[in-house]
Amino acid sequence: MPREAMVDAAGAASMGSRSLLRRMNSLGVLRAIISRPQTLRELTTSSGLSRTAIDAVVTDLTGMGWLAASENAAARGVGRPAMTYRIPRGLGCLLSVDIGAGHAFAIVTDLTGEVLAQRTGPLAEEDDAEARVAASLEVCDAALADAGLDRRAPWVVTVGSPGAISDGRVLFFGGTGMPGWVGLDLRTRFGAEFDGAVLVEGDVPLGAHAELAYGAARGHTDVVYVLCGRRTSGAAIVGGRVHRGINGAAGIVGEMPELKWAELNELYGQDVLATPRPSREQIFELARVGDPAARAAVDEFADDLAVGSAAMVLTLDPQLLVIGGGSSPSADVFLPRFEHTLAQICPLPPAVAASPLGSEAVAMGGISLAAQHLDAVLEDAVRDHPSFPDPAAARTLLRTAA
Repeated sequence: MPREAMVDAAGAASMGSRSLLRRMNSLGVLRAIISRPQTLRELTTSSGLSRTAIDAVVTDLTGMGWLAASENAAARGVGRPAMTYRIPRGLGCLLSVDIGAGHAFAIVTDLTGEVLAQRTGPLAEEDDAEARVAASLEVCDAALADAGLDRRAPWVVTVGSPGAISDGRVLFFGGTGMPGWVGLDLRTRFGAEFDGAVLVEGDVPLGAHAELAYGAARGHTDVVYVLCGRRTSGAAIVGGRVHRGINGAAGIVGEMPELKWAELNELYGQDVLATPRPSREQIFELARVGDPAARAAVDEFADDLAVGSAAMVLTLDPQLLVIGGGSSPSADVFLPRFEHTLAQICPLPPAVAASPLGSEAVAMGGISLAAQHLDAVLEDAVRDHPSFPDPAAARTLLRTAA
């Protein structure tokens, strides 16, 4: 027997309400088609609803502009051709910008997460806050223009920043440079530039969001994520959700000087490496071919990285530890030593994986966070509103909820 609803709406009215059921099923169908285009037959099979119920919901969503139908050439046969339903191209987009000490990277996707454009631009550590924001906005504008869009287009804009973020404001940044950044209200500053909702999050939690949605942490519920870039820090995924902490500062274990994480990438191997110091990439490549000094330096790096990681592992007892950031492409060089040292400290060490996401991880985490925000707003509308919102109403709700 077909079930009545595809999704649950916490705190919603009784299941007997036909209007509520229709709203719940509208969200369920929309979620399914955001995940991938589908036919009515596929939606009926995967949802457990009747064909009549699915047909009615799809008709509603198509009339509101959420869905568009196209003939499925692969499914042609005798009789009426199957129609595939998808999110219309151009319905809306998401924008994410990763603002670091030395770069700004922006990525634009449609509502399904398909990448439409991306741009990067250089920043200098000595740039003051306003110059950094202005340069980052230029990178955003260039990415939007590459997709044929402008600042009016994004439904949600996510801004990623180093440090601890609370309520859109930078509370703490332990690195050097970036004058005037601490205390900056990034949500208000970017909210003045865009029509869409603005979210602000720390770069390390965003990296964890990306791993959970697209990377090595997919399918896992409890994960330690270590972002090893110009600075090194960590984030925790607990129960399938990125843990922020009260001040958005969960995971900044790298601020403990005893762990040597704050300047890990600048200091390891200083007693054995040549002067001038090779780049990180050169050190890893030399170690890969067996250079003794580079091997000793990489062992020191792996040991220091493992000690800080162990502090998080012993606290959280995760299924998996993921290493991301600029060092992850060379994980084959240091992971054996890292895992050995981690196992010496942790009685029950987790599996360890290198991130496949590279330098795009923080920005892609912003896209994941934006998509979660859209989904949460629509779920609230299912519970609180008499009808499922059309796209224009959804945009208004997004701005109100941010």
